[in-house]
Order: sequence, then structure tokens, then C-alpha cells
Amino acid sequence: MKFLFGGLLGRLLSFAVVAVIAAGAGWYFFIREDNEAQKSAADVTDEVRDAVSQTATPSPGASPASSETPTAGATGAAATEGGSNYAGKAYRVIEGQSEAWYLADEKLARLPTGSTAKGTTNKITGEFHLTEDGLDPSKPTTFTVDLTSITSDNSRRDERMHGALETSKYPTTTFTASGISGLPAEFGTADTVLQLTGTLDLHGVQKEVTWELKVKRDGDILSVLGTTAFKYADFNITKPDIAGVVSVDENVTLQVQLFVQES
Repeated sequence: MKFLFGGLLGRLLSFAVVAVIAAGAGWYFFIREDNEAQKSAADVTDEVRDAVSQTATPSPGASPASSETPTAGATGAAATEGGSNYAGKAYRVIEGQSEAWYLADEKLARLPTGSTAKGTTNKITGEFHLTEDGLDPSKPTTFTVDLTSITSDNSRRDERMHGALETSKYPTTTFTASGISGLPAEFGTADTVLQLTGTLDLHGVQKEVTWELKVKRDGDILSVLGTTAFKYADFNITKPDIAGVVSVDENVTLQVQLFVQES
């Protein structure tokens, strides 16, 4: 009996070890990702311009818009006459073309192998209101991301992430700006770096965060790359680890690539 019990225990332990190894191998070959943070604001593509033209609603009596994108020189001239090329204007997020994503480092248990996972959504809405001195205090500058639509390249990771964020209870996250610094006299075709501070409402917690923005202009469209980081615990989020197999770093990077148009 002792011999049989010992043999059974040994087989169970062996099975457990094999299961852990198999899970680890599955993570390495099928779930593991190597993603990097975006470094600069994206170029405005023809797809973005087409999306703008399809949703444009000219005011009555307005002359037809030119099919040509204004040149950098023309934009600069207009800015010189008016003092800046953004003051007193509202910019709306171009829906379906803008994106938000998270970057989260993962690590296989007891091994140095690492991975950076990425989950993305293009369901973002929002508006920016600027003056020459900063944000327009009479109109909110805010954007909202639909968390229920965030997906990576693996459904199991998505289940863990949605569970950690409790997206059935907190389906969106909203950022409301309170201050901006680094505004230039005008936005040009190269990245301008700014700091945007405000409140991030995530997982039922409101916390002040600062985004680094990189902004460039193409005609009447601004391309805006925003980057910020936080710890899961800052928003009372339980890390989406796989016990005994994959651990997730406590720091998360959020990025948004917004295309915003004068409205």
C-alpha cells in the first residue's frame, strides 16, 4: 500500500510538473509578445483623411472644401496672421482612426524570459479645446476609451485583463484635462512635446496623471501621441497573473494615438 501510494504521489507530482512546463511552453510559443512603445506621433494617412471627408458637414453657404491638403507653408502663414494655428479652436477625435493601447510586461515563472503584451482598441471619443495660453476653461478637454473592446492577439490574456479591469462594471475610462504646458506658437510638421495633466477615471478610481504628448500638424488635422504610466494598485486593480506560470509587472504603460480635426 505504501509502495502504491508513493508511486501515485510521484505520478501526480510528475503530472503537475509537466502541466506547468506545458503551460509555460504554451505561453512562450503562443502568447508571448514583444511590443515596444510608440516613439513619435503617427503620420496622417489617406485613410484618416477619407474618414474626415466622409463625416464632414459643411455649414450652409460654405464654399466647397478643397481636395488638397494645405501645405506646411500655408498653415504657417495663417498662424502668423492669427497668432497661432490652434487658438480658440475645438478639435474632435476622429473616431475609428484613433487608437488606445496598454503595454504590460509579462515574465515566465522562474525563468528570465520576458515579454511585453499589447491590447488595443479604436473606440475612442473626445474633444480638445485650446487657447493661446492653454486649455479653454469654459469647455472640457476630455477623451473616453471603451475598455470592453480592448483585445490583444490572445483570447486568454484578454479574459484575464478584462477580469482585472472588471469591464462589465467599469466599461470605460475617461481622462479630463486640467492643465497643459509646452504649447508652441504653432504646431508644425515635426513633433512638439507637451505635458497634459488631469484626472484619469479608471476602475472606479479618480487619480491625477500626466501625459507626455507629441503633436504634429497636417492641414487641419493634428496627430497626437500620448503616453502615461501607472501601477495596477494605483487604481485598485488586481494584477492579471497566471499563478505559478506567468507573472505580470506592476507597471502599465498607456498610449493613445489620436487624430483630431478642427470642428
